[in-house]
Amino acid sequence: MRVLVIGGGGREHALVRTLAADPSVSALFAAPGNPGMAGLASLHGVSASDPSDVVRVARSVSADLVVVGPEAPLVAGVADALRDSGIAVFGPDASAARVEGSKAFAKDVMTAAGIPTARARVATTPADAEEALREFGAPYVVKDDALAAGKGVVVTADLSVALAHAAACRRVVIEEFLDGPEVSLFAVADGLTAVPLLAAQDFKRAQDGDRGPNTGGMGAYVPLPWAPAGLTAEVMATVVQPALDELARRGAPYRGLLYVGLALTSKGVRVVEFNARFGDPETQVVLDRLATPLAGLLHASAVGDLDTSRHLAWRPGAAVTVVIAASGYPEEPAKGDVITIKDLPSNALPDGTDGYLLHAGTALSGGDLVTSGGRVLNAVGSGADLAAARAAAYAVAECVEFRGGWYRRDIAERASAPG
Repeated sequence: MRVLVIGGGGREHALVRTLAADPSVSALFAAPGNPGMAGLASLHGVSASDPSDVVRVARSVSADLVVVGPEAPLVAGVADALRDSGIAVFGPDASAARVEGSKAFAKDVMTAAGIPTARARVATTPADAEEALREFGAPYVVKDDALAAGKGVVVTADLSVALAHAAACRRVVIEEFLDGPEVSLFAVADGLTAVPLLAAQDFKRAQDGDRGPNTGGMGAYVPLPWAPAGLTAEVMATVVQPALDELARRGAPYRGLLYVGLALTSKGVRVVEFNARFGDPETQVVLDRLATPLAGLLHASAVGDLDTSRHLAWRPGAAVTVVIAASGYPEEPAKGDVITIKDLPSNALPDGTDGYLLHAGTALSGGDLVTSGGRVLNAVGSGADLAAARAAAYAVAECVEFRGGWYRRDIAERASAPG
């Protein structure tokens, strides 16, 4: 199978790395890709949110399957254009990708399908926003209705901050606050039904202790030893399948990866959000543990032929990823700083562990590897348990140096603690 991956971040590097190890993949391409993918895939220039340009690249490499990584191309109709051209594509059409492209649309789908979620109101004026915020009370949750690269959500106890965020957006969804830990569950769907991947937890806040502004995600881990038994089955039955049924009823069958962001509240499981693609950085740890060949799974989704009776195979143990960010991230990340990656000392990794880097926001400049985005690299560690995987991830992170580079020091700390 000849596979083309669209995108150039850490999620796409994880996809490329996993596909490169799949014996059914005879040729692998990435557009635009990044320097870390260059040894695994042939890189091609592309305007990723231009449907005609993506079709051009797919045809030029004779792709049997196109895997669309980021959300913006999906919302722009890239999957539609590929399907219209007779090319199999993993990713929803624009009509279904609205579950991420519009928070209001996603809420409407959840309500119609009877999916448990937070009460919400859509506001288009400052007066509407203030009324909704006062109705729900603090902590205030304000979500930009449009795509915002994972940084369009403000959760704050300060009413003035919530009002300012609402005023800065054309349209917002204001919700009641959901208590309890958050979980990300991915489901691979073929338009009618779906199969789940491992549940993961990511860390949205910039600073240790879950402080600071929201980011695209500063780290993630699997498995979740504290998650209740039966969580995945419950979410598939009460969230994923009802959402697929409702979208199909609306004439927008969902084929691709449905990301379900959950809060495990005191009143039960509630949906925080839907996304229309693999989550970042959760993908980096979920795919690290996947033993089932990935290409066949994604192709079955693309052509509407998932075998939902077959359980996916997973490697035992755990995986942790730590995001290494640029100075100024998430507000104004610095770019163009030279990155130095030192060799990992022979005794740096604990016995039985593995560790490696995935590129997320890097580029080449005059022969130097430089920063080109806010989230620059992902340090991934795996091992027999979370403590071992965490130690491996941080050992890898310590080998990276660039001006102002930083990362959270508490990824998976609580989950990996004894007892």
